[in-house]
Amino acid sequence: MHISLWNIALQTINFLVLVFLLQRFLYKPILAVIAERRQKVAREQDAAAIERQQAEKLKQDYLDKLAQLENEKAAVLQLAQKQAEVETAELRRGIEAQLADLQVRQTARLRSEREQVERELREQAVKLGLGIAERLLRDGAVVVDPLLALQMALRQVAALPESERERCFVELRRHGGELTTVSELTAAQRTQMERELAAACGVEGKLLTHVDPRLLQGVELRIGHLSFSLHLQAGLERVKLEILPR
Repeated sequence: MHISLWNIALQTINFLVLVFLLQRFLYKPILAVIAERRQKVAREQDAAAIERQQAEKLKQDYLDKLAQLENEKAAVLQLAQKQAEVETAELRRGIEAQLADLQVRQTARLRSEREQVERELREQAVKLGLGIAERLLRDGAVVVDPLLALQMALRQVAALPESERERCFVELRRHGGELTTVSELTAAQRTQMERELAAACGVEGKLLTHVDPRLLQGVELRIGHLSFSLHLQAGLERVKLEILPR
């Protein structure tokens, strides 16, 4: 195989020229572009880092302001709560004072009304009691004197029909009469009353006596089968039956 030096030299020159051209027109621009890209990336990274730092700073400022606002909010709420507690306490004291004053005035008014009602009730009770006493005395429902009571009873017996009157006198002769009083009779009263009985029925009759303080005032007399309640207790019972609703 024959190798030509001239061909080798030309190929070498062509290669060198190609390398020179590639280095001048292709490799260096590519390197420049790559370097520029690297610088651009570095600048963008630096800018991103700066922006990130600024964002972190803004975030931290925001968090600090938010924390400050929360602290101010808590302080305002605490102050408002204290003020509300003070106002509530003052309002409660005012209301309690008003209630106490109202209670005092209400108590005084109720006491005055109660006293007025009690006075009116006492006056009504006195008037009612006087009216009842007057009525009982006027109607003869209460007779204090035992002899007077016996005389009144004998007059009523004498006014009965003859058969009824004789029946009463027969029982009186057999069993005598009974007299209940609030206190003991004297001997003179007993003697005089037995004389009244003897004069009424024609023969001497017995008069049994009893003491019962529950009669309050007056007497209770039984002549034969007839009974005469001329005491205050019976009168009050009769008045109560008339007054109270049934």
